Amino acid sequence: MKKNKLRTMAAIFALGVSVLSGCGAGTEDPGEPPAEVITGESTNSGNNSVQTGSGTGMEGTDRGDVPEDEILTNVISVRIGRDGTTEWNVDMYNNDASLTMLDYLSDSALLFPTYTYDEEGGFVAQSVRGNYTRDDEQTIADVKTGELYLFSGGQLRFYFKDIEGANITATPIGFYSDTEGLAEAVQEAYTSNLDDTWGVDVYFWITKKN
Repeated sequence: MKKNKLRTMAAIFALGVSVLSGCGAGTEDPGEPPAEVITGESTNSGNNSVQTGSGTGMEGTDRGDVPEDEILTNVISVRIGRDGTTEWNVDMYNNDASLTMLDYLSDSALLFPTYTYDEEGGFVAQSVRGNYTRDDEQTIADVKTGELYLFSGGQLRFYFKDIEGANITATPIGFYSDTEGLAEAVQEAYTSNLDDTWGVDVYFWITKKN
């Protein structure tokens, strides 16, 4: 109850996305999270609904088969954990949902919290602000390490493990271009953050690169 109460008191973060990703070299320690650190509850409820769409109903496409012009390369850089030093690059799919998320980002490093860490499911997650089309939604049988998906309820998930037989229905958002050591980095960030005052499971630093 106390954790939930702390969450409901926080306002929406400038990014507005729930998942995944955080970075920016040379950024000073922000101290305790400000009021803008979110809990998934938007302060502007009028912009928090999810639009309905037809969805593809198709099996997830291997990203190796996706045409180059449908992938935005190295658009985000991420550091995992409040004190993370390794910078990771994230590629995003050129679809409406991904572009909406990018609109919330600036070229300054933003502190992004996730409030759901699911070890068995292999993901961290947070709810996102904004109106998102579901036109690019797919059925994904097997999830791979480093992939990002937006679910119909507005939840953004970053998968840090391969999950066979996941059978999720979601919109592909993007993926980490390098996954070596990714799972270990997320797990270490979670462990080091267990006593977080704000109930955040894993922090990320996120910076839009272009």
